Amino acid sequence: MTRWDEMKGQYPPHMWYPLHGQTPSPPSFDMNLNTNNPLSPSEYSGYGVSERQIVAADIWPLLPAIVGTGASFLLLLMFNHKSWKSDNDETQNIDMLSPDETSYSESVVETRNPRLGSAVVVIYSIIATAGVSYYVFRVLTAANGHIISAFIPVSSAISVLILYFAAAYILEYHLVPESFTGDHIGNDIVTELMTFVYFSITTFATASMGDFAPVSNGSRILVSMEVLFFIYIFTMGIVFFASP
Repeated sequence: MTRWDEMKGQYPPHMWYPLHGQTPSPPSFDMNLNTNNPLSPSEYSGYGVSERQIVAADIWPLLPAIVGTGASFLLLLMFNHKSWKSDNDETQNIDMLSPDETSYSESVVETRNPRLGSAVVVIYSIIATAGVSYYVFRVLTAANGHIISAFIPVSSAISVLILYFAAAYILEYHLVPESFTGDHIGNDIVTELMTFVYFSITTFATASMGDFAPVSNGSRILVSMEVLFFIYIFTMGIVFFASP
């Protein structure tokens, strides 16, 4: 009879036990770490670091602001090309129109209602601002007081929204030309873009410098949203990073 038959039914069959009268040797442990482990050292220290990395990489709340900025720039390029083409057509055909046709074309231009486009810009801006605010809240919550780990994602989100509001301001200006008042706004798309990027940065930082002012209801709502976002960021910084 073999040892296996003697131990069968008495001990778990998958474990070996020493014979009676023998002192078992202490188990030996291999202290060499496996360098092929795919997990990073931060995974072993807790879930805080990995959670911050996951939250910072999950940028879906920023997509409305990113897509809106790109779409606004494309629309501005289309408007610029259309206005340039219409100016060339007017210079070529203005002598061929009769006075009645000229007055009719001017009345058609005057009867355009830009309120729908302005309302779309305002509603989409609310969605984009809410998405960026939610992303900042998630990053600050996952940071758990680590300012350095939250600095890059939060500053990136703020930069995205500042560029979005610059695009929204210039789009509102093209839809309603009297929506903003100020000197040196510009007559070309590059100058207008630089002007409204400057206006967006100063509005976020200091609630504007006073050289440009919103006049229409849509532009005032946009400026109010950007100022409220600054108040939100300032409040979140105090809540999450103020020392007790």
